[in-house]
Amino acid sequence: AGSAVENEAVVSTQSTGDLSREFGDETTPSNGLKHPTASLFHILFRTLAIVTYLFCTLFGGGFTLTFVLVVILLAADFWTVKNITGRLLVGLRWWNKVNEDGSTEWVFESRKQGTAAYHSETENKIFWVAMVASALFWLILLIKNLLGLSLGWMVVCLTGVVLNAANFYGYIKCRKDARAKVQGAVGGFIGQQLWSQAFGSQQQSQQSTQ
Repeated sequence: AGSAVENEAVVSTQSTGDLSREFGDETTPSNGLKHPTASLFHILFRTLAIVTYLFCTLFGGGFTLTFVLVVILLAADFWTVKNITGRLLVGLRWWNKVNEDGSTEWVFESRKQGTAAYHSETENKIFWVAMVASALFWLILLIKNLLGLSLGWMVVCLTGVVLNAANFYGYIKCRKDARAKVQGAVGGFIGQQLWSQAFGSQQQSQQSTQ
């Protein structure tokens, strides 16, 4: 386990022009749904997984059938959120890759500045509220089954917690990196303006003395 940790590297990449073109370059602000299909599927799979867990056994489905259906829906939700809805709804993306030397790199990306209006505030709320609510739901059920010693259902809930937590952690990292880039850009711009004003004032004073 120690060697695996040593071989693991975390990489935060800056947004590039190619990434922006893949994300899209629309700049018209909107508070509506710019990606209604992505918004639907961001909620659909996780909702179906919860509904299946709660009601499948009531309609004659046994533990095995419920387990299989819930895991399939959770896996579909994980893939959709990681590869599609995060990119479209909030302009964030993360993944990991294995290098030739066996080390693992975690890559976190955000859409470049100037294209934030490609997604709307409504989509931003849908994305984060759905992720937090889903993670909390599976965590509460995990605790409930843990206290009730329902080992089989604990495995189902643990799968939900792990998959939701993985996406949540990845996108939190993306969001923090995006904010750090914005703060760095703002700080650099302010510093440049202060330098320009100070240098310009010095030149004007020298010219007035001449």
